[in-house]
Amino acid sequence: ERRWRAAKLAGVREVPVVIREYGKQQAMEIALIENVQREDLNPIEEAVAYQRLIQEFHLKQEEIAERVCKNRSTITNSMRLLNLVPEVQQMLVEGLISSGHARALLAVSDEKLQLELADKILKEHLSVREIEKIVKTLGKVKKKKEKEKEDEALELIFKNLEDRMKTVVGTKVNINRKDRSKGKIEIEYYSESELERIVELIETIG
Repeated sequence: ERRWRAAKLAGVREVPVVIREYGKQQAMEIALIENVQREDLNPIEEAVAYQRLIQEFHLKQEEIAERVCKNRSTITNSMRLLNLVPEVQQMLVEGLISSGHARALLAVSDEKLQLELADKILKEHLSVREIEKIVKTLGKVKKKKEKEKEDEALELIFKNLEDRMKTVVGTKVNINRKDRSKGKIEIEYYSESELERIVELIETIG
């Protein structure tokens, strides 16, 4: 239809055409692919169209990319926008934020925080580079907190191991860790007789 309209505007009275017979499903698939190639689709409409081609017509991303003449990564990145919270998707539809902003927000898994950052973009007129920097900083803070929680959990585990060994040997035991899988065990003794007792205890093991 677009070619016919273009020919009409150009004053061309005859144009070459190819007539093909398609089944209902094939016709719907082709119509959807043609629709995807319109220039006035917003990013969410485009992503939804790709999703329909996969879910309803069982096309793979490589097949869609070939049919719409785009890279597969373009299809993948487009569909990832559907992982945004609905409110942020609507902002993208209305043109309140750009696709670049939206892709930066995809790195934020917390839905509430994602929406807060989207509002921040609007209120403070943040550029894509600025929001990317904020998201990156938040990621570092999150990793630091996770590391701290992990370290606390490990401390509890090794403290428990020290207490168990202390019960067995009857004296203070320290586990000095080099990393998660390496370290050394220090057993304190306060007399020769206590050292002999600990040695004898160790010799009985195994």
